[in-house]
Amino acid sequence: QPNLMAVKSDHARLCVMNPAPMTRRAMAMMVCASLGSASASPPVLAAPAASLAAFSSQAFAYVVVSVADMDQALDLWVRRFGLETVTRREGHDAGLARVWGLSPDAIEDQALLRTAGTSRGGVHLVRFKWPGSAVREGAAPTDLVPKSIDVSVVDIQQRYDELAAAGYRFRSPVGTMKNKGQTFSQVHMAAHDELNIVLLEQTEQRKETSAKGYGVAPMIVFTTGDLLREVAFFRSLMGLELLSQSRLAGPQIEKAVGLPAGAGLDVSILGDPKNDFGRLEIVQYEGVKSQNLYPRTKPPARGMLSVTYRVSDLSSVIERGKTLGVVDHGSVNSILGAGRMASVNSPAGLRVDLVETEH
Repeated sequence: QPNLMAVKSDHARLCVMNPAPMTRRAMAMMVCASLGSASASPPVLAAPAASLAAFSSQAFAYVVVSVADMDQALDLWVRRFGLETVTRREGHDAGLARVWGLSPDAIEDQALLRTAGTSRGGVHLVRFKWPGSAVREGAAPTDLVPKSIDVSVVDIQQRYDELAAAGYRFRSPVGTMKNKGQTFSQVHMAAHDELNIVLLEQTEQRKETSAKGYGVAPMIVFTTGDLLREVAFFRSLMGLELLSQSRLAGPQIEKAVGLPAGAGLDVSILGDPKNDFGRLEIVQYEGVKSQNLYPRTKPPARGMLSVTYRVSDLSSVIERGKTLGVVDHGSVNSILGAGRMASVNSPAGLRVDLVETEH
C-alpha cells in the first residue's frame, strides 16, 4: 500500500478533481509532494522487543457492531454489501455475555460476516436483549470515540447511487483526488445505529471485494488523546506494525476538517503489512476540545464497540500484558468458538478481545 500521508505545509499544491468536503484522510490523499517543507511527523516508535509469535495475524478478525434491528443490519451488510455469513447464532450466548460483563440472557442474536476470500477484517453483529443508546449519538467530529468503518468498493459512484436510491444518506457527493499518479475516491455514509461508514476506492490498487463490489473492512478509525501511547500499546502488546504516520496541519487542513486556527491532527495506521484488511487508523486532534465518549462503548450500547483478534498462544500475551490490564476470562464457549479468552482496553478506551480457539 502506498504512503497516503505525504503531507506538506500550507504551501503544498492540492490536486483536487472534485472538491467535495473532505475528511483528514482524504485531505492527506489530496496533498501532492511538491512545494513547502513537510509538517513535523510524530517520532517513529521502535519495534517491540518481546516475541509476538502468539498472534496468528496482526489484523483484527472482527469489529463488533451492536444493533437494535438485526434484519436491518443484515440488509446492509449481507444483501447490499454482499458479505458472506460465517456463523449465525440466534439465541443466548452465555459465554460471550460473561466476558462482556452481562447476564447470561443478555445476547439474543449474532452474525459473523466477512468478505469472501478474506480471513480478517470481518464484522460481528450482535443484538442485545435491551439495546442501549448509540455510542456516536450527538458526537462532535473531534470527540474521542470509535469513529468509522472503512469499506473498499469498485465503481464508487455506482455504489453511491444504488445506496442513495435505497434511502441511505451521505455527508457529501463523492470526492475524487489524485496523489502521485494514483486516483482515490471516498464518501461518508450514515448507517444504522449511528454508524459512520466510509466508502473508499483506489483505482490503481484494487482490494478484495464481494460480487456486489464491496470489501469489509480494510480499516476502522478511532480517536485518542495520546497517539504515541496508543501506538506503543498496540505495538508492544499486539505486535502490530506501524504502516504509516503523518502530521496534518495548516489552513487547508483546518478548512477541510473544520478545525480552529492553529489546530491539527496526527494520524497513525497499524496492522499487518501482508493483509489489506483488519487495520487500525488512530487519530489525535490537537488544539481542540474533545469529549471522551469511550465510556459509552460498554455493552449493550449500540454502534461500534470493540475489535477481536485471534491468537495461537494466549498465555504469553496475558503474561506480557500483566501491567496493561489484560483480564483472563478462562475457557469460553461462544459464537467465536471454544477456547480461552482475554480482554483489555487500550489507553484511549477501545476494547480488545483476544480469542485462542481450540477448533
